[in-house]
Amino acid sequence: MNDNLYYNHIQTLMEIILVRHGETNWNKDKRCQGISDTNLNENGLKQAKKLKKYFDSKKIDAIFVSDLKRAKQTADIINSNNRYNLYYSQKLREMDQGDFEGIYFKVLNQKYLSELKKWRDDPDTFRIPNAETLGEVKERVIAFMNNLVRKYSDLSNIVIVSHNLALSSFLCFISNKSLKYFTDFTLKSGSISIIDYSNNVFSIRIKNYTEHLR
Repeated sequence: MNDNLYYNHIQTLMEIILVRHGETNWNKDKRCQGISDTNLNENGLKQAKKLKKYFDSKKIDAIFVSDLKRAKQTADIINSNNRYNLYYSQKLREMDQGDFEGIYFKVLNQKYLSELKKWRDDPDTFRIPNAETLGEVKERVIAFMNNLVRKYSDLSNIVIVSHNLALSSFLCFISNKSLKYFTDFTLKSGSISIIDYSNNVFSIRIKNYTEHLR
């Protein structure tokens, strides 16, 4: 069995497709991106076009999108035929990484190793200076998702375009895992994960699917 596939045997009332935005230069260069409002790079635009091709054959009722440019650009390309209603929300933003925003990963590992260790040991509550905690990110995404399934209960197929830490924190939550294990749910740029919502329960069906990007 493919390790990325998880099966839910309960009848699905809502299918929620989680999409991580396409690649940016900051992704490529391994810089902390957070809420810095970067654009898709050439590869990210190609990934978004491949996502559009994937969704062209799917039934989609609506797309909910982070209001950061890289997510909006990804969603706009998916919706270039204007087939779907798009809704934007700050609650789907990436984690605000405060003083770490824009810093290269290699510099973090050289100069801020102590802070990184504390964050990795306790991402739920440890706060990088002027940043959100990952626990706060998780709570706002949970609030968004709970409101979504209540307010749009008449919809069956929803796409959400968001960011790695925002989505991985939610996947941790619905898997009953501590946020210490958030790296187990790291999502690649342009990837798709599918969540089933049924009987008031979210469950993972597919995680980090990338075959459409080939």
